[in-house]
Amino acid sequence: MKIRDLFLLSLILSQAACLPQTKERPTTLQTAAPPPTPAISTTPPILQIDPGGHKSLIKDVTFTPDGRYLVSASDDKLIRVWDLETGKTVRTLRGQIGAGREGKIYAMALSPDGRWLAAAGFMAPGHGIRDDDVGDIRLYDFTSGKLVTLLKGHTNAVLSLAFSPDNRYLVSGSSDKNAIIWNMESKASALGTSKPKGLDSRLSGHTKEIYAVAFTPDSQRVVTGSYDHSLRLWRVRDGGLITTLKGHTDKVYAVAISPQEDIIASGSDDYSIRLWDGRTGQFIKTLANQGTQVGSLSFSPDGRYLVSSCGGGGCAANPEHVWSIPDGKEIVTYRGHDNVVIATAVSPDGRVVATGGWQ
Repeated sequence: MKIRDLFLLSLILSQAACLPQTKERPTTLQTAAPPPTPAISTTPPILQIDPGGHKSLIKDVTFTPDGRYLVSASDDKLIRVWDLETGKTVRTLRGQIGAGREGKIYAMALSPDGRWLAAAGFMAPGHGIRDDDVGDIRLYDFTSGKLVTLLKGHTNAVLSLAFSPDNRYLVSGSSDKNAIIWNMESKASALGTSKPKGLDSRLSGHTKEIYAVAFTPDSQRVVTGSYDHSLRLWRVRDGGLITTLKGHTDKVYAVAISPQEDIIASGSDDYSIRLWDGRTGQFIKTLANQGTQVGSLSFSPDGRYLVSSCGGGGCAANPEHVWSIPDGKEIVTYRGHDNVVIATAVSPDGRVVATGGWQ
């Protein structure tokens, strides 16, 4: 099996070796009574080989707020944290795991303050077995790596996640055709209880899967992009629909919003990248037709540039792009992948671009 690579410009992170781990030896003999024999698990063990990098399609990448680390999530059911100085994995988060699709991570997001890491995908066996758990969102304390709770509300796989710039909300999009806005403040206050709260608003109206979600810079609005060829703009305070954004002629797979202005960028299987007004939803212009399906979009922190990737339709021969905003001039291209790229991110200082996908 070929190892799928994650590229940080010219650095191939997924070929990096894991850091060695050591265990402390006890310095004195233990005289207390031996602990009770633990119950024997009836679940068969799962053998995993760690090559130091991801073994399957990379679905999401993000930088930590200080720009020192890159976090990646994959179909191989792992989340890896990379040291950008050494190019090595410094931490691995293993969550839900099982045979087949169970445990595959389709979406990941890190809160802007670095406190929370959310990961979701296909979190149960499904097909009649624990179907209600397939859409669980796993919420981690990023510093410790501890799983703190599960967010339950979706009835099918979760495909997209994003935190609001003010850290107060998380939005999730799903195969169940709904998006949910989660109130992280009420979630944080409820941690440690048996029935955590946090479901704020369910956004219903799309007729197909929601593969893209994003917040406006003021955290007051959410945009969702769907395989039904449309985007929808919603109010955060009450989950109300502001407007439907129509114009794409194929599936909408990618959405990004400028951190500096209320400009929405959307990417579709129709090869086009469109710009919209993030307050009204009004169409502004077609920024570019990149000649391939759009796999991912990311703005630079200053909002002057937009990164787009190839999500299908001849990715071996087509690079990733950087476009200037708002004129749509192609500034630079990146080459290195030979297959689809559906994850992009720009570092907090705007100097580094990370891309991930198949290789």
